[in-house]
Amino acid sequence: MIKTVTSDNIQDIKNARFRKDAGHYIKMYEDFMDNFRGFGLPIAESDYSAERSEILEALVTLGVKVRNHGRSLLWGDKISGACIDCHKGEHTNTFILTLKCNRDCFFCANKNQFDYAEGKTRVNNIIELYEKSRKKTGGLHTVAITGGEPLLYLDKCLEFIRYVKSKVKQTNIRIYTNGDLATEEVLSKLAKAGLDEIRFGLKLDDEEKLQKALSHLSSAVNHIPRAMVEMPVEPDKLDAMKHLADRFEEIRIFGINILEFLFPWVHIDEFKESGYKITKRPYKILYDYTYAGGVPIAESEISALKLLKYIAEKNYSYGAHYCSLENKLTAQIWQHNSRVKLTGMEYLSGKDFFIKMAKAYGEDAAKVREILNRNGVRHYNYNAPDGVISFPIAEISSLKGEDMLIGISSVILDPIGNGKFCLREVAVDMTDTESFSLEDI
Repeated sequence: MIKTVTSDNIQDIKNARFRKDAGHYIKMYEDFMDNFRGFGLPIAESDYSAERSEILEALVTLGVKVRNHGRSLLWGDKISGACIDCHKGEHTNTFILTLKCNRDCFFCANKNQFDYAEGKTRVNNIIELYEKSRKKTGGLHTVAITGGEPLLYLDKCLEFIRYVKSKVKQTNIRIYTNGDLATEEVLSKLAKAGLDEIRFGLKLDDEEKLQKALSHLSSAVNHIPRAMVEMPVEPDKLDAMKHLADRFEEIRIFGINILEFLFPWVHIDEFKESGYKITKRPYKILYDYTYAGGVPIAESEISALKLLKYIAEKNYSYGAHYCSLENKLTAQIWQHNSRVKLTGMEYLSGKDFFIKMAKAYGEDAAKVREILNRNGVRHYNYNAPDGVISFPIAEISSLKGEDMLIGISSVILDPIGNGKFCLREVAVDMTDTESFSLEDI
């Protein structure tokens, strides 16, 4: 069993050198969380892990499929090909047409984009961006047009769809929209151009606009092969989401992507007034993730799982996919680390795509080195002055019977500028020699 080292359990590490190594990353995480305290946003005291496990067990009993090691859950067999490709981010790309929008939602993640102000006034040449991406990746299976609100520039959307289909007809193309502008006429034009999927980002804060968007969604079902909904679950709006879930069955949508509700680093006062708290540990491993959505609000995941459970219990015909924030982050890690030519000491995790190595410290390091030498293992790095040894993860199994804690190092190929990269350790967790299994990695 692998345990994340936190301020709650670091005292379990008796080896001072190991404790110092792990403490470095705890300090980095605490500094990160202090940002929210500085904003005046509280941090949840519970991680709700027990409740999550209970709901997950019920979901599996109902027939919900567990994907991406619990980061993604699926009810039914209807899932967008884009959601499958998203796992590793290969042969897929999303293009921002514009950041301009006819709405101003307080939780909009686009406001976290570094060029948001300029992006609202710009219409990007997404055909040019598509060509660059297509050549770089060797081909794209799924592509998307997003915004802002891309349907503000319908002609640009139609031009892009026709162009992509003329290059590779089998390419799956989707559009993200708030639904306001998705009229019968617009939907008909999108369908004739070849659009495969449309995702409505419905909002619960304006009943009149919501009903209008639902009417457009009903029309979309008759025009677009995959008419979908993609929206987060605010923890205090679960009942309203259940009513929407009922409506989706009446409309006969293709599916819904259920998301965690995120704080996008803006509109702090509105989040405070709503009484929202930041999840106790927003990221399992802290890193400079490029996904601009923000960090999860506490209990949003629990509410999302309860909504998925409600849909499964009702045995609704549409697909329901829960996509956690962690599920969105794996593609970036894969894109970085899949290019690494691993040494005999390194192991690419199939769960989180971080490169893993085992570490031992102080007297334990010397003992591990002796055992590795005795077993003929040559792939290790022993730093005698620092009293640290790094060695292959699989060799932890050869240490059974030794009373010691082993560090689990997570490493990523990190960009350092000018097109150059270096391997950087981003976390040290722990395991004991008796409970360790390679399946945990």
